[in-house]
Amino acid sequence: MRSVYFGLLCAGMALLIGCEATVDPVVGTDKAFSLYGVLQPRADTQWVRVYPIEDRLEPTAPDSLAVTVTSTDLTRGRRATWHDSLIQEDDGRYAHVYWSRTPIEYEHTYRVEVAGEGERTAQVEVPVPENAALALHEPQAETLPVIVPVHVTQAVPRLINVEVEYYVQYDRQDNVAGSASPTARLRVSYSGIPERTDGEWVVPIDLTEDYRTLRERLVNADLWNPTVGIVMRNMTLRLEVVNDAWNPPGGAFDPDVLVEPGTMSNVTDGFGFVGAGYQLKKRWTPSVEVLERAGWTDPADLY
Repeated sequence: MRSVYFGLLCAGMALLIGCEATVDPVVGTDKAFSLYGVLQPRADTQWVRVYPIEDRLEPTAPDSLAVTVTSTDLTRGRRATWHDSLIQEDDGRYAHVYWSRTPIEYEHTYRVEVAGEGERTAQVEVPVPENAALALHEPQAETLPVIVPVHVTQAVPRLINVEVEYYVQYDRQDNVAGSASPTARLRVSYSGIPERTDGEWVVPIDLTEDYRTLRERLVNADLWNPTVGIVMRNMTLRLEVVNDAWNPPGGAFDPDVLVEPGTMSNVTDGFGFVGAGYQLKKRWTPSVEVLERAGWTDPADLY
């Protein structure tokens, strides 16, 4: 039961969080269904996985689940019935994925309900965050470290999977053998770093520390050329805006903690997790003056 809970939690949240786990059936509970999914206002199709909870350890059969899945926009009072589709996982097991093209709207709350035979039901209410964007603010470059604050424009509940991807050049082309390119895309995690003041989220990107981190990676990979340093071609901030239910114990998605059924479940009369969220990203290149101040190489120095 413990391994299935974390496995299905990961399967349902795979659109926003990457997880790996073995999925096994659940027994020993009076719950009727498990639901896993993410309501996404920026997607044209919504998906929710539904698993029946049976008394015996048996794989999902490749036939109808005999349930009705509906969503109700509690803000407008509109109700939609979802469609069943059967998929086969890489390990050969079957799963029922219910889908709908009903638009999901920002700042609305939705009830997703699974109704089976008799009174077997499970449901979850999911509020959708505000429609936000990322806004660059002036770099703080007067003193070290050099910080680039990026603000989230709305007072959204939570941010997860925050990372910065740097597209960099670490050598000259004529120093690289064959057709290989002296460029790389290197990622730095900022999960747990964003700051919240008066409801506003700020991601303080530390160009000085990130330069040191990437330099160390290049040194360890035997790719560091001190005569070239690191030239930043561009950088991309990515993150997911999610509703408040994305709140694992201790603030981290720890498999050893989430493996316990019910640890991060928001489903009534069932197991699982249905959240809401969407991705934000912004790509830019700081000025040469700001980059040099933080330790990066001026592209003009290579020629």
